[in-house]
Amino acid sequence: MKLESVYYTPQQVASFYSIRKDTLLYYDKIGLFSPSKRRDNGYRCYDASKLSELETILTLRDLGFSIPAIKDAIDSLNAASFMSLLEKEEGSIRKKIESYLSLLSVIDAIRRATADATKAESRKLYTAAFPSQPIITEPIRNKKGDATDDEVWAEAYGKLLARADGKAIIMTGSIVDLGTAESGHADICRSVYVTYGRESGEEIPKGRYAYMYFPGPLGDVKPWYEEFLTALRGSGLVPVGDIYEELTISSVTTREESEHRTKLMVRVAQSDGR
Repeated sequence: MKLESVYYTPQQVASFYSIRKDTLLYYDKIGLFSPSKRRDNGYRCYDASKLSELETILTLRDLGFSIPAIKDAIDSLNAASFMSLLEKEEGSIRKKIESYLSLLSVIDAIRRATADATKAESRKLYTAAFPSQPIITEPIRNKKGDATDDEVWAEAYGKLLARADGKAIIMTGSIVDLGTAESGHADICRSVYVTYGRESGEEIPKGRYAYMYFPGPLGDVKPWYEEFLTALRGSGLVPVGDIYEELTISSVTTREESEHRTKLMVRVAQSDGR
């Protein structure tokens, strides 16, 4: 039996492919996929051989091709062009998968950082070994002798955002020189930074770190630094390098200021240098 001798109604074809009957009518209207013939009563009919064409159209649609692109492909379709279309779309899909995997990694990092800050005891000194963390930094142009104010911080942050991919940003913070903090000027930030979901050319180096969470909105940070540095001295740990002031839970996460958490973190060694 020839395939051309078997006919199906639009309703049957729609049920075969789990699409709406209106979809077939629309495809016919725009000249994308027309019935094999019309009966005397005007009813559309599709023979079995015609269904392979519909399968191609639906495959291209599911791969993300637009209607105009599908129409162009169908009009000049052959085995070689179809393979070329599939290879092109495969490359596009793989790029999307890589992008989604990267985004999932960032989401997971934000979730874990937020969960750690929520569970941790406030004002308790913790230590842990951390791997290196990619970051992006932007210098803050402080007025000589003045503490970092919202205006100069926001200016630096805006410049950073202009260089960064917002989808790769994990956490935001400020970098304070250890010596500056120890001299009582912890409110003078050297740079603004964001932890980043992919390689950036900059990083927080791997090592053992001491850190402490402080509750409430960011305000006068001097008491926090004094408490942090005092706890470090009492623990026998020696701070090395910069202090990272991270807005782990901020207004980006919650409107409840009581839930805000700021994390102070610095790489450390034992008092004997280890």
